[in-house]
Amino acid sequence: MRFNYRSILAIAVLCCAPLPTLAQADYPNKPITLVVPFPAGGVTDIAGREVARNLTKYLNQAVVVENKVGAGGNIGTQYVAVSKPDGYTLGLLTVSAMSIAPHVTKNLGFNPSKDFTPITNVITTDGAIVANVSTPFSSVKDFVAYAKANPGLVSYASVGTGSIPHLTAELFAQRAGVSLLHIPYKGAAPAMQDLLANQINISFETSIATTLNNVANGRLKILAITGAKRSAAAPNVPTVAESGFPGFSAQGWFGLFAPANLPPKILDVLNKAVTEALREPEVVARFEKLSVQPDPQTPAAFAKFLEAESAKWGDLAKSLKLELN
Repeated sequence: MRFNYRSILAIAVLCCAPLPTLAQADYPNKPITLVVPFPAGGVTDIAGREVARNLTKYLNQAVVVENKVGAGGNIGTQYVAVSKPDGYTLGLLTVSAMSIAPHVTKNLGFNPSKDFTPITNVITTDGAIVANVSTPFSSVKDFVAYAKANPGLVSYASVGTGSIPHLTAELFAQRAGVSLLHIPYKGAAPAMQDLLANQINISFETSIATTLNNVANGRLKILAITGAKRSAAAPNVPTVAESGFPGFSAQGWFGLFAPANLPPKILDVLNKAVTEALREPEVVARFEKLSVQPDPQTPAAFAKFLEAESAKWGDLAKSLKLELN
């Protein structure tokens, strides 16, 4: 019997070589970090923990929320941008960081169009125009008429220059042809306090959830929903578009992103898992209690949505000559 020593050597080399196990070959095979760039307890954090809980279920792997806060969400967003694109660091990122900050902030530290892989949008929020009870108007039509008769005297609060409430207000002012007085605050709490105290006339709220108790108690009134459709939390309140400004839409959103160059197979796994989770009736119900709507999309549709959002807010920032250090 003759032995082929070359074949035996080849077999020996193969036996000694490390073979990829199923755990090594499949994704995910270790815990995933979901970065939320805002403090615990807020709407973004609550949404992030809901996403983490459902991804854990669908992927059979732990998904852990890590709050990386600061600079209006930009610190956590930058952390995701420079992470390894292996699917083990994801971010629940917002319209402020991804569609507004690039147009108004110098030396941002990340480029939304180049440094990320869009996976899917997660939720959109029901924004609203709210007014204190002493204002002499209760509809958008009457608000616009009053503002035109009193140019620059109707005051509105925001959580800071360049924030989405600020830009939503300015977008509305441009469409309505009115001049409003912007009063920026350092946070939502002091802004709401002055609104309730009748020191400020109106506010363009990112989330209607922050106002519902005060509306129910007769301390605030809702003039209109700023998003594309009515809110389930206030179904009798018309949208701005229905109130004489067709096509108007401005609302917050939180999307799921990975660093740039995420492998397509991992992108597909994550998109399918989040999409399935966001369509579960109990998940929809939990989000609706927060006055937010699940909004799962394909990666291609989400990328197209991001382009439109960037163009909208970028054009507005340019028209306002808005620039932050």
